[in-house]
Formats: sequence, structure tokens, C-alpha cells
Amino acid sequence: MIKVVFIGLVAVFAVLLLRVGKPEFAMAVSLTACVLILLFAGGTLTSVVGDLKKLFSYITLPEGYLKILFKILGVAYLAEFGSALCKDAGQSAISGQIELVGKLTILAISMPVVTSLFETISRMTW
Repeated sequence: MIKVVFIGLVAVFAVLLLRVGKPEFAMAVSLTACVLILLFAGGTLTSVVGDLKKLFSYITLPEGYLKILFKILGVAYLAEFGSALCKDAGQSAISGQIELVGKLTILAISMPVVTSLFETISRMTW
């Protein structure tokens, strides 16, 4: 975590210095820092995936539900990442569109689970 914070702080200072004279380089530094930080998150993500698989083994749900969960998490993180980069570049309209498409994609991915839930509810007798 210390390495991630260090990379982030160095990148922020570099971006602040470059923004005045070379704004195109500032964006490149920002993007590079984001990618480096994501690479550091890879090890943690592997651990979390293993823990989630273990948790899902305690309950009886179809294997596909875990895949859907991971897809949703991936879309959410990618949309947030892309949106933040656009906001940083001063493109809030594009940022908002990325967030909207991310939400719609999550809705589309989750529809099999929602459909299954409604089918289960409709079969219940009260």
C-alpha cells in the first residue's frame, strides 16, 4: 500500500508541475500512474477472488452467478477508471457517458440473476 500511495503522490506532484507548461505530458503521467497502481492491485485482486470462491462454496448457487458477479465488478471498476481519467482531463460530459454506459452494462449483465429471482418468487406458494 505504501508503494501505491508513493506512486500516487509523485504522480500528482508531477502532474501539477507539468500542467502549467506541458499539459499533454501531464495527462500521460497521470495515465501511467493509474496503470502502475492497477498493476499493484492485481495481487490483491487474486486474493479477493480466491476468498470469494471460498465463500460461494458454502452456499448452493449456480457457478454462473459467481462469473456474473466478477463481470459486474470488472465493468464497475473499468467504468470508474475511465470516468475518473476523463474528469481529470476536464471532460466531464464524456465521463458522465462512460458512467451511464457502465450502469447499463451492469444492468444487462445482471438480468439473468434478476430473472431467476423473479422465477423463484413466482413459484413460491404463500
